[in-house]
Amino acid sequence: MSRRIALAGFLAIVVAAVAAAWIWFPWVFSANYTIRVATGPLGGDAHKFVAAFKRELSEQRPRVRLLLEETANLQESGEALENGKVDLAVVRSDHPAAANGGTILIIRPVSVLIMVDAQSSVKSVSELSGKKLALLEGTPANDPLLRTVIDAYGLRASDLVSTPLADVGAALQAKRVAAVLAMGSTGPGPVADAVKAIVRATRKPPTFLDIDEAKAITARSPVYEETEIPAGGFLATPAVPDDSVSTVSVSVRLVARNSMLDYVAGEMTRLLMVTRAKLAATVPGVGGMSAPDTDKKQGVLPVHPGTAAYLDGTQESLFDQAMTQLFNFSIIGGILGSLGVWLSSQWRRHRPDETQRKLQRLPAMLVEAKTVPADRLDDLEEELDALSAWFLERFAREQIDPDRIGGLSTTISEVRQAIRRRRTRP
Repeated sequence: MSRRIALAGFLAIVVAAVAAAWIWFPWVFSANYTIRVATGPLGGDAHKFVAAFKRELSEQRPRVRLLLEETANLQESGEALENGKVDLAVVRSDHPAAANGGTILIIRPVSVLIMVDAQSSVKSVSELSGKKLALLEGTPANDPLLRTVIDAYGLRASDLVSTPLADVGAALQAKRVAAVLAMGSTGPGPVADAVKAIVRATRKPPTFLDIDEAKAITARSPVYEETEIPAGGFLATPAVPDDSVSTVSVSVRLVARNSMLDYVAGEMTRLLMVTRAKLAATVPGVGGMSAPDTDKKQGVLPVHPGTAAYLDGTQESLFDQAMTQLFNFSIIGGILGSLGVWLSSQWRRHRPDETQRKLQRLPAMLVEAKTVPADRLDDLEEELDALSAWFLERFAREQIDPDRIGGLSTTISEVRQAIRRRRTRP
């Protein structure tokens, strides 16, 4: 019986180890390991970035396949991640998916920029209250970060005038608008194009206004960050802006589901950081790509544990993880096996099984051998022979402990002697 229990325990551990490998290391059983990524709209910066990384990944990790899922916007990408339709998604930091998942990489910051004509008397954003403002075409008027900024200064959404890129310079020069609002990153992009359009129209670079409420905004909404745009961030010659500018930004992030394995998340982070230079050559917007701050992994925007382990230099190898899981399962299996043996012994001890019933029959037969009529002694002896054969067979199968067989033999001998004495009695 003990051998069967040990074998059953060993098989249970093997099955559990295979099941764990299937859950934690599925690529072991598959020719390819597929990761679904929500990228945003086709042709967008996020889609270009992920597509470029997909090409690099196919060269270095042929078994890992990125399956790109196009979405209408980053809002839909975040929803797809939260609904479990994808494993990775490019989302903004102000979407709930960024707080509910784990950040793998910060692709770029997107800042709110406010520009006025170089000759304008406006020196602060608060002076723009009640004035018409050009909103660079392509920037949604209901953007959460933009609305947060204009609400902080008491500006009215009705004063925002959607203006094509080609017309922003002329609108500013003709004073049809007091300022231009745009959202973007440093380097090539919509803000740099707007700066060039203003320079062509006014012959002078625009003046950028500091968002003095940036600290208060980020304190109320920790998903945003206070950012400083360096001098020359949008145009090198002449330097535009000519001095650093304080503003507030939202970060575009590559976020993974929390269920993604730590090893996979860490390896994705490693490959992204290694191939950053190549990606920047083909996708200019990738120049602002950076690793997340692991000191903030317990904040509102957590870093994926696998990414944090890689960045902190504590990432375990695949072999180490497998050995750790095997060690855990061996401990759990040993505990479960011991518990199973104890339960089995308790069950056998308290269950009135066939062996127990036959054992209880022997004392009764000893009493009957002394009291039954003489004509029933033959039947009693035949029953005793059958019981002796039954106990001997169970002993040979190791279903009766050797310690008990000695007591059985003594009891059976006493019953036989009692029958013999009855027969020889006058």
